[in-house]
Amino acid sequence: MDKPHGKTVLCASAAAAAMMVLGSAWAHEQGRMTGGGSFFCSELATGNQRVTHGFELHCKTDDQPSPAEPNNLEINFSGGDNFHLTTLTKALCTNEPDIEPQPPTAPFDTFAGAGTGTFNGQPASITFTFTDGGEPGTKDTALVIITLAGATTPVLNCDTASPLTFGNHQAHRLTGNK
Repeated sequence: MDKPHGKTVLCASAAAAAMMVLGSAWAHEQGRMTGGGSFFCSELATGNQRVTHGFELHCKTDDQPSPAEPNNLEINFSGGDNFHLTTLTKALCTNEPDIEPQPPTAPFDTFAGAGTGTFNGQPASITFTFTDGGEPGTKDTALVIITLAGATTPVLNCDTASPLTFGNHQAHRLTGNK
């Protein structure tokens, strides 16, 4: 992995981003990402299903012991299943060269993270990647994998970045334009 000018550069593939989330590194970019909407996840077990989400998530930098608060994420699907984030454990906020949001409001466009929470009230973990492809949100994507504690098979496996069908993700810088 190259580190020009002290910034971590990730491969653009969703698999590489998910692997980075599971590592112990934090990205160096500051900011937060907000938004939500819906996308269609085509996992083999359930076919093409609509997934809705909403969030406010803060990047972690090297000089912080943990990400700034609040960090909220909710995922809903299958007509009643839901995941609620309780702890954001990893975050990578990066500026991917193949994503050029207009206007660029933050030093990053991709938020890859992991955390713990509850799925239908039971302990679960999540890995996710959200991108901000600019306004009005038609180039934004979501990738989400939710697994019950102790399980090996995800309850939701949207492991391919899917474009939003409704909604918008917005990357924000910490100072100035919030």
